Amino acid sequence: MKRNVAIAIASAAIASAATATATATTYGAVMITEVMFASKATEGKSCGDWIELYNPSESEVKIAGWKFSDVSEEKVREDGKKARGHVFVIPATTPPLEPKSFAILSSDEAAFREAYADRPEALDALISGSFKFGLSSKGETISLLSSANETMFSLSYDDKNPWPSTEKGSSLEIIDVRLDPNDALSWIESYEVGGTPGEINSNAISW
Repeated sequence: MKRNVAIAIASAAIASAATATATATTYGAVMITEVMFASKATEGKSCGDWIELYNPSESEVKIAGWKFSDVSEEKVREDGKKARGHVFVIPATTPPLEPKSFAILSSDEAAFREAYADRPEALDALISGSFKFGLSSKGETISLLSSANETMFSLSYDDKNPWPSTEKGSSLEIIDVRLDPNDALSWIESYEVGGTPGEINSNAISW
């Protein structure tokens, strides 16, 4: 019931918008569309924390050299101990993110590969390397930064109402890529245990 109500609210928000543009492109063409901080996939396996990136645009985006961080842009600019251990640089060998395609950043690449061994979409989307810092289950701000430390996308999530619960191994999924990603009502817990890394979200309205 809660899932249906959330989807109905999201649908109303889209219908009432005079111009339903992709707010995710405010910062850039790539957005975070799914967050796993429960670290559980199917059959009780730990998958590590991970995020899903999505390119909603019509052009490829070169993400090699971009950074994923759970600290602010200002702290990254300081280039000091505060940022150490909380910044993952996407490898230079990473190919461009094609239009309407996904990429996964994981805190533990080996655990992710084992947990999703039977999910080819997840493995195909996985970027090499582990970011090695955990994502807070209590909520925090996570960001994508360019190689020049410009904020390309930023998401502040929480575990308190009206943000959805992600207990029992669910991920946090955006319902519709046209919605404001920093609005709690744009998100819902995944219908599938372990989430849907590398593919359209289980509760998606429009993609």
